[in-house]
Amino acid sequence: QILSLQQQTHKNWILYIRDDGSTDSTLEILENFSKSDNRIKIIKDDLGSNLGAGKNFIALTKYSLSEYVIFCDQDDIWFEKKLELLLKFMLEKSKKYIPTLVYCDGYGYSENEGIITIPSISTNHAKNLNEFLFFNAGYQGCSMMFNKELNSLCSDYKADYFYMHDSVLALLAHTFGEVYFLPKKLMLYRQHSKNVTGNIDITILGYLKRVLSTKSFVLSKKHYDEKLSFYEAYKDVIDDKNKKLFESYIEFPKLNLVSRLLLLIKNNFSLGGNKLGLIVKTILRRPIQ
Repeated sequence: QILSLQQQTHKNWILYIRDDGSTDSTLEILENFSKSDNRIKIIKDDLGSNLGAGKNFIALTKYSLSEYVIFCDQDDIWFEKKLELLLKFMLEKSKKYIPTLVYCDGYGYSENEGIITIPSISTNHAKNLNEFLFFNAGYQGCSMMFNKELNSLCSDYKADYFYMHDSVLALLAHTFGEVYFLPKKLMLYRQHSKNVTGNIDITILGYLKRVLSTKSFVLSKKHYDEKLSFYEAYKDVIDDKNKKLFESYIEFPKLNLVSRLLLLIKNNFSLGGNKLGLIVKTILRRPIQ
């Protein structure tokens, strides 16, 4: 991944890295990169302690003083114009003082086979909080670029609990700012057995297994708790419209099936604009797990 960063057409960047307790030669490799490229900075605070992926990346946001920030949170291969095109898109979309997030698409790439196996890694897109709250994730962390206003919110995150940094960032953006999708595939998302956030299975068989499984659910408990904690921390500064959406979302798993369906319709909830998909999921699956 670092080699693909060094090949970017946009050269004016700084890479902050904090090793989260690796037990192999990762730190030695990073030290060698840092010695040969002064744009690469190793963060020494609590070096060696294991915070976990989410906390590690949230902690790193406080070091950036840049106008624009991007996570390098997977061992991916970035195409050479990724930074250039995301920055161009950000400059077109962002407005002064408004927290803004832009994100792109990518290909799934098999490390074992050395081929592209997935034509798109970003298939769900929300225009507002109604369309986002029922996502059991955010957007792909390494696909996002965000401005300093959103980075400031992230670095000063107030909720007691969160699961992953990318879902926190998207939640902040949809609640307090704006989100835009750049429909370009600008990276290879490497799929292998040690992916922290798991592999992507988009086959028909994989889809049917998820839909028909007795273990399937509408809401992931980890992401539900993350949004509940978010609401408790920020409810005094969330506008009335979004506050009602959060309160309805929090009530969802406590209701019977008919009440859950009525709640979805009343609040215009969807999965990235797919209302029918969310209704079908609600009928077929348990509300939370």
